[in-house]
Amino acid sequence: NGWPKVEHSNPVPLGSFLGDSPPAMKLLLRWALLLTHAPLAESGVRYADKQALISLFKLLGGPYWTKNDGWDPDGGGDPCSISARWYGVGCIDPCDLYRDGPDCAFGRITALTLRDNNLTGDISNWTEVGELNNLSWVDLSVNDISGSLPAELGEIKNIEVLNLGFNQLEGQLPTSLGSLNSNGYADLNELSCERNNLTGSVPSELAQLTRLRMLNFGFNSLSGSIPAQLTNLTELQVLYLNGNRHLEGTLPADIGALTKLRFLNASHNNISGTLPPSMGNLRALNDMSLFSNQISGSLPLELGDISPLRHLRMQDNRLDANFTAFSTLGNLRQLITLDLYNNQMSGEVPASIQNLTSMQYLYLDNEHYKPLRQKSTTISNPTQNLNPARPPHSPTCHAPHCTTQVLRSAAAQ
Repeated sequence: NGWPKVEHSNPVPLGSFLGDSPPAMKLLLRWALLLTHAPLAESGVRYADKQALISLFKLLGGPYWTKNDGWDPDGGGDPCSISARWYGVGCIDPCDLYRDGPDCAFGRITALTLRDNNLTGDISNWTEVGELNNLSWVDLSVNDISGSLPAELGEIKNIEVLNLGFNQLEGQLPTSLGSLNSNGYADLNELSCERNNLTGSVPSELAQLTRLRMLNFGFNSLSGSIPAQLTNLTELQVLYLNGNRHLEGTLPADIGALTKLRFLNASHNNISGTLPPSMGNLRALNDMSLFSNQISGSLPLELGDISPLRHLRMQDNRLDANFTAFSTLGNLRQLITLDLYNNQMSGEVPASIQNLTSMQYLYLDNEHYKPLRQKSTTISNPTQNLNPARPPHSPTCHAPHCTTQVLRSAAAQ
């Protein structure tokens, strides 16, 4: 009669059975399947998801959280209950099996938002986190979480935002984070672990997270060099590696491949070498902060190609070239901040600086520069406008639409 023969010892997959069945049989089978799954839809959250939450509650001092409404470590209650949902837990809305079909992921937890909620304890043993593989949003920032990150984080394949900043996390970043793209489709677009105590190197495996838009590892104790592989993150818009102190080596030669990058901060590290010319390809860059490093050489002429650049902070480095040679400076017409204080540059400030009509903050070493021809306004008493971080011998142009010269004698006025 054309129907497939079903062997009990090796059942035919349901999908292929439905595909070959006559229309009437397909309809009957679908109704049977819906009836079979219906009790599951009413039974609430998936058991493994719930156990993962209970484990987190016990590990991180759940009874003392600022808010823990609904959380029940004894196993009662439903984290996804509409009337008594557990605080900070987001779930997939109840399924309509007739609309969504039997593959609907009912009872799955999709978000965990417990920011600034007095979570305290060691998260290292939260191995159950891998069961929450429908999570798309995790925010456990601004707490007192300690321990190392569990490798099982790499099993959350649908994660889009992972924020663990402002905690007491330690140890190395797990390389398993790169496996979030093991299926070839990386959803993660924001990864933040800023202001923790993380050590070790930045995993090169993170380069597999090809949809990443923000990477923030600022203010940790990371060491080693910036992996060249990170230049594969062509969707990246924000890169913060500042305040790690022991991060060394040079900037990746191909950093210009990050053509969508808007904010780059690798200040307060031990980065050396020269600025690669490819930085001129960062045509979306708004803020470049590389101060307090060991960067030497000159400012590449290619920097003048970054027309959206508003803040260029290179103070406290070892730049030692002739500043006059930076002839393309005047192309940065949107520049608001130019800070080159405490370097070893010589020569006059390029005359093209007078084209920077948006300039408001200008910090330079007096002893290295000769006066510029005044363009439009003057500094009547620049010592009143000094940045507190600057010594009093460094006159500062710190006023709206500042387009003036910085004079050696200005501080004495």
